[in-house]
Amino acid sequence: MLVAVVAANLTPGPACAQDRITRDQVVAILARASPEHPADFTGQDLSGLDLSGIDFKRANLTKCRLVRTNFAKARLFSATLTDAVATDADFTGATLDLAVGYRVDLRRAVLRDANLFAVILYDANLSDADLSGARLIGPVTNANAARAKLVKANLGVDPGNQSMGIMRVDATGVDFSGADFTGANLRKMLLIRANLTGADLTDADVTGADLAGAVLKDVRGRDRIRGLDQAVFHD
Repeated sequence: MLVAVVAANLTPGPACAQDRITRDQVVAILARASPEHPADFTGQDLSGLDLSGIDFKRANLTKCRLVRTNFAKARLFSATLTDAVATDADFTGATLDLAVGYRVDLRRAVLRDANLFAVILYDANLSDADLSGARLIGPVTNANAARAKLVKANLGVDPGNQSMGIMRVDATGVDFSGADFTGANLRKMLLIRANLTGADLTDADVTGADLAGAVLKDVRGRDRIRGLDQAVFHD
């Protein structure tokens, strides 16, 4: 059985998409992982599993099915989630620093109070996701975040990491239509050509944010947006 082979030898390589494994098997595979040979779950179906609190040790979750999987307070530091389907998954309080998720499907996922520092989420689908209170830094260029909930989310520049260059969210071309940014920190965020149609920016701080070419039609809470006079609207 492929899972037994992976668990015993941790041989890298894609797994059959039809295989289903248990939490105990996931833990066993991760226990045998090393920095040189991270666990490889490529193509596995981990949907619905309770994987809360687990340290994934830079695991490769490329093309995994993670539908309704519970990752609450899990450590996914430097994990790879490229092309994974994590719809309705729960990442509450999880650590996803340095995670890579090209085209990851996070529709309706819950990422409340999650840490996502230096993540890569190009072309990700975050529509209807809940990132309330989350700390997010990194590129999410061309993502779909329509109706996403970002209440009190911290997406602003991290002043503690400026020696590494300006660390901020690059949301160029992102669809934020109908998103809720109530009380969010958007300082110096790149929102170039972003679609903010119908978004709620009540008490959001946009000081220094680059809104060049952004669509601001029917924005809610306009009279309570903070730092709007210091935002960038060139062109």
